[in-house]
Amino acid sequence: MINKKRVNKVTKLTVASAIAFSALAQPLGTLVTVKAAEAPATTKAENKLLQSTTSTESANQNLKSNLKASKPVIENPNLVFDTSTGTIPGWKVGIRDYTFYYGTYDQDYLQKDLPINYIGGNGNWYKVGSNSQFLLRSASSGGIEIFSNQETYIWQHDVVYQTIKTVPGEEYTFSFPAIAKFGNTYEEAMKIGSNIVDATTEATLVSTLENVPASRNNIVKNYSTTFTARSTETRVEILVAKTMNYQGVNSAIISGGVSITPTDTTAPDAPTVTPVYDTDTNIKGSGEANCDVKVTLESGDVVTGRTDASGNFDITIPVQAAGKEIKVTLTDGAGNESNPTTVTVLATAIATPTIGAVTTDDTTVKGTGIKGATVTVTIGSQDYTATVDQSGNYSVTILKQAVGTEITAKQTSSGKTSDSVSTTVTQGTIAPPTIGTVTTNDTTVRGTGLPGQRVYYKVGSADWYEYDYATVAADGTYMFYISPQQVGTQISVKHTVGGVDSALATTTVIQGTVAAPTISAVTTDDTTVK
Repeated sequence: MINKKRVNKVTKLTVASAIAFSALAQPLGTLVTVKAAEAPATTKAENKLLQSTTSTESANQNLKSNLKASKPVIENPNLVFDTSTGTIPGWKVGIRDYTFYYGTYDQDYLQKDLPINYIGGNGNWYKVGSNSQFLLRSASSGGIEIFSNQETYIWQHDVVYQTIKTVPGEEYTFSFPAIAKFGNTYEEAMKIGSNIVDATTEATLVSTLENVPASRNNIVKNYSTTFTARSTETRVEILVAKTMNYQGVNSAIISGGVSITPTDTTAPDAPTVTPVYDTDTNIKGSGEANCDVKVTLESGDVVTGRTDASGNFDITIPVQAAGKEIKVTLTDGAGNESNPTTVTVLATAIATPTIGAVTTDDTTVKGTGIKGATVTVTIGSQDYTATVDQSGNYSVTILKQAVGTEITAKQTSSGKTSDSVSTTVTQGTIAPPTIGTVTTNDTTVRGTGLPGQRVYYKVGSADWYEYDYATVAADGTYMFYISPQQVGTQISVKHTVGGVDSALATTTVIQGTVAAPTISAVTTDDTTVK
């Protein structure tokens, strides 16, 4: 087994050497005397930028904290340095030492959440903890600048980090832009990269640290790392270190624009939401399984819940007034939010009115309802209204309607409207046809009736048959054939319209013309007449 040697060299750094490279105002080794002083005040512009960034991120965090699954949020992604407090809001700093052996690096202990102390000088530098080999300051171009001098250990990693909320099993990409700056341009002077650590177990998920070639001196490069989260909290670390083969001063500017992006960017479909009434204290629906549900009320209040393994949700809400709008969205494990489904709160249904039978003869529609309610009767596109009287009755005047016409009625009371009820117009009273006199000589029966309607007939004791009918002509007359009938035979006729029979019209066969008898010639000799 190889014995690894832990290097514990401790080197003190003068203020002059600490600020030499980045201040660019003094030659290396020049001693600069600095009086005790407070850190420089943050400018109004810096404060405004800082407040804007942190307040926006804070608002986002407050919103996201209500959701179990949400897009991870990088707080203060532009690494705005607050010079008044000597902090990088949302971020912490630390030092990670690495055991060095034959050019290999093994991860070791991270000293977390170290204080940032102002040391002054021409460069307005701050040192991390008591280690004067890790210096930083606000970069003039934005972000922060991390500085290492010629005495900084090559196995020391300067770390800027924060812990973010993640969803176990989800894949994310952590990115940041950085600029390497070093004293000469012919050697690889430093390393820049990232470390992704499961914050629960401290297990390293991904570690990327790459040499910066001399050709990339003073050039922005985007550093990107993809990882799969193991728990609900993951620590993302930005690493800066020196290379083995260069002992000069160098720095890295982390120029802002730090991001964390889920690989899954497909949002769930908008949820299906059941109707909500003004007496409901729950909102129900369905959608993609295991998603966070955000219910936004018209007041701006937000209520949250979650779909179960079958995609259903049932969330308690305050009672909402009829007409209010509610928006519902789903957010999946990667933080992708669906389009909203908007529902309008309905008034609780009240009792329906009644509506009486209506025939073709009627010119009124009558029924009952809630006292004082307004009843709307609708025929086709025409509405008729009436107020229910104190006896609970209503009546509206209409025109006579054809058989089969649908008439609906609904009532409105205290701002709530009932469902509709309906009735279909049936045939009213039908005038019977007329029938003329029939004698024993006749072979036709004639009369009058409703033009275009059928006149059904029966003769004597015969039954009514559907094929025994005559159609009334346009002039209102009809005729049908019969065989000569005996005196006293009864013949009946009727109309049948819309399934309704008219009253019967009848006639009784009477004696027709009687033929004269014959008589033979009679002489004076005859005693009989034949």
